Amino acid sequence: MPLDPDVKSALRDKVSTANKSNVAAIIEEVTAARDGLAEDDKDHARLGGWLEDLQSIVGGGVPGQY
Repeated sequence: MPLDPDVKSALRDKVSTANKSNVAAIIEEVTAARDGLAEDDKDHARLGGWLEDLQSIVGGGVPGQY
């Protein structure tokens, strides 16, 4: 079952404003939402990409910049 659009929108907003002070809490929220999805769900893959972006913030980087 796909992720509820309101939940997805709220998570997207949080991911887009993530910084070093709140990134751990956002990772937990995205991970919890992703764990409830089937692996073949497109939202599962989308949230996986968001988790990668969030991990770059943990490492001091900027998502999308290498």
